[in-house]
Amino acid sequence: MFRFFYQDSEKIIAMNKKQILKNNIVLITEKIESSKTCSIGFWFAAGSRFEDKDNRGISHFTEHLLFKGTKNYSTRQIAIAFDRMGGYINAFTERENVCVYAAFPALGDNFKVACDILCEMSCNCIFPKRDYLREKSVVQSEIASISDDSEECALDELASRVWNDEHLSQTISGTIKDVESLSLEKIKSWYEKYFAGGELTVIACGNFDEEFLCRKLESLGEHRKPVEYGKESHFNEVSWKKGANFVKSDFSQSQIFVVFPFKNQLSEKENYAVSVFNALTGDTMSSRLFDVLREKNGLCYNVYSYFTVYENAGAWCAYISCEKHNAAKTAGFLLKEINRILKCDFLEEEIECAKEHLCGEEIMTSSDMEYAMKRNQKNNSMGLSLCSFNETIDHIRKVSKDDIINLVKRVFNKEEMSLLVYGPKLSKKDKKEILCNLL
Repeated sequence: MFRFFYQDSEKIIAMNKKQILKNNIVLITEKIESSKTCSIGFWFAAGSRFEDKDNRGISHFTEHLLFKGTKNYSTRQIAIAFDRMGGYINAFTERENVCVYAAFPALGDNFKVACDILCEMSCNCIFPKRDYLREKSVVQSEIASISDDSEECALDELASRVWNDEHLSQTISGTIKDVESLSLEKIKSWYEKYFAGGELTVIACGNFDEEFLCRKLESLGEHRKPVEYGKESHFNEVSWKKGANFVKSDFSQSQIFVVFPFKNQLSEKENYAVSVFNALTGDTMSSRLFDVLREKNGLCYNVYSYFTVYENAGAWCAYISCEKHNAAKTAGFLLKEINRILKCDFLEEEIECAKEHLCGEEIMTSSDMEYAMKRNQKNNSMGLSLCSFNETIDHIRKVSKDDIINLVKRVFNKEEMSLLVYGPKLSKKDKKEILCNLL
């Protein structure tokens, strides 16, 4: 067994800090003076879960329009500024967040320029009508491309089947028809409520001027007070839909999901335990699912597991895609392997292998400030400690076999399991065989 060792003198010296500024902006910093780069992200409490039937897709559309000019920067000036740095600026929309972020060399005035542009985008966008009309077509084209992606469509179908909540289960981008109905006035109103004046968390990692960042952020307008994790929530309680679903699609392969809900929020110890559990079950080439379903039985090309956590909901999922004629057999192998996993017959060697895999990933990304920024966001959104790279490795290595067993016993309830088979129509015989394996 190979293991990564490092001396204390080689540890990356990082200072993590969280503060709430006088205008309610949450600022999280991880200062690493030895870093040659910096990453800064503006995380807005927006996203598809905040939307209703009359404005679906509006967060994602607004995200696109953030790049179409501000009071002081044109679209071209924003692009040129980051190109000259040798860095980049990007954005994405999730169910509970919209993030605009940048990464660049920590040289000269790069940080100040990046900060100024991101602040402008957060509160001074101008939304030219011509760009709104052009970008509507771009967003609709993106939605059309997603509809050609079998895995993306299957994941959207899964969300609609397991979450008994119209906000959490809806697609992030909305439909082409949804986007067509979004007026410029609606978008401007959404922007003012959820971006310019909504909850905002800013995370900066790397080598940067913290005093300048504080002053710049405090010069922005008043923002909505942040929701306190564990005591408040933006959303109503979410119920879970268990059982088996067979959904016909026009795609050629059968995509099979087996999903378990998280009944309660994960503790700090459980968060690291589920990461190790996921690595040994389906996130690596030596994992249980990959070994049994692909390597030993050749039933598929694509097989993996993942876990996802929202503000008041979460789930662990095993996924596999296969040929239609193998769907029943593959589902049987998958369910049998999950049953074996739930018996917690883990070997110390495979647990150690999973832990070292995760530590290796952390070591390889230790100089990636964008990764550090997103790690801090994940920890903050889950109410966990703001751990540095070194502290994260320490937490992973402390995970024991008992920690994983206790997690499985608390979180994975077979009576709450949900199964989805998405793809070509299956025969009654195949469906019956799959359902028999559920018992």
